[in-house]
Amino acid sequence: MYASTIVPRIIPDAVASFADGVFSPMPRVDQRRWAEVYLRGLLLVEGKKTVRKIADSILSIPAHQSLQQFINQSPWEWEPVRALLARHIQAAERPMAWVLARTAIPKRGDRSVGVERQFLPEAGRTLNCQIGVGAFLANSSGSIPVNWRILLPRRWGDNMKLRKSAYIPDGVGAQPEWRESIDMVSEMDTEWGLARAPVIADIRHLRHADDFITTLMDRGFTFALEVDGSMKVLGGAHLSAVSSRRPALRGATGKVVAVRDYVQYPGAQRSSVLAPVKAEARRSRVVSSLVRIHAGGRHTPPRVVRLLSEIFPLGRPARFWITNLADHRVDSVMSLARLSLRSKEDMQKLEDRFGLRDFEGRSFRGWHHHMTMVSAAYAFDKIGWGHDSALCSCN
Repeated sequence: MYASTIVPRIIPDAVASFADGVFSPMPRVDQRRWAEVYLRGLLLVEGKKTVRKIADSILSIPAHQSLQQFINQSPWEWEPVRALLARHIQAAERPMAWVLARTAIPKRGDRSVGVERQFLPEAGRTLNCQIGVGAFLANSSGSIPVNWRILLPRRWGDNMKLRKSAYIPDGVGAQPEWRESIDMVSEMDTEWGLARAPVIADIRHLRHADDFITTLMDRGFTFALEVDGSMKVLGGAHLSAVSSRRPALRGATGKVVAVRDYVQYPGAQRSSVLAPVKAEARRSRVVSSLVRIHAGGRHTPPRVVRLLSEIFPLGRPARFWITNLADHRVDSVMSLARLSLRSKEDMQKLEDRFGLRDFEGRSFRGWHHHMTMVSAAYAFDKIGWGHDSALCSCN
């Protein structure tokens, strides 16, 4: 049973003010006090941020069992806390994009929720790990995570013994990453009421990327998504008007082409020179083309999107983005797309300094509680709590 002992209030300060605001959806006073203790631990404890270290460092009393119960068993809902935090960040930071990024959390054993030996294309190796996907509110100065999903491998969706051991709710199943990502941004849009922003992500690893892209379009989202060079597209609708006049384009309309090969078709393409991310790097050239994509099994006509092919000097491999930001300049789209690099850097900070990988429990609820607290700690570190407009809009 969850311990009901109320934690003595720590001397009021900026952290206490932030905790009073962001944890106000928690229904009980003792939950809000334990949340403040855990928040302080994520901010202040050096090294691995275990429950025992947090309790000992912040309270200097043997209270780690009560703190462990708060994270793992306490029935507080994480969605209202995340929604309030996201509205606060939106009011303070005016995000330019919603960036999706994922993290692999190494684990020993096979009992922690969602753990599986799985190959990570971005790492080029197999790890025994959990995979989490985060949604960040991002602008040019950085990004802050506000929402999370844990990817459940199939055995966690089907095995009732595993589900029971991790307290996975009945309505939660094993979904592909693209579907979890859609559900996450849809929650932010329809349930949290955030102002929409372009969805930015590196989906080079993603299976069924075309399903993800077309579902975003079906739901009215704008996006700029980095895709793998092997992704297949159809010749752009514009090619039919020029294919008969240009030998290189004959037969290209409707032809299935990998995006890495599409740049050789010059029809209706615009080329732009792009400034490098780092001062010492050389400029790249971005070729903008119209292409069509469709999801397998769909009966709707293929959708026209822009393919941006970034071509580097000195033999560096090209990179590719799919976007429906048709009315944006190429350099504007690429500035948005590069926010994914910032979010990857912020994810690394979350892992190194804010305890993202340090959750020791095994439960589904505990994982989401911990990730919510990590988001709150990072938001406090970045912007604190001092925007009355955010408080008003959250009530």
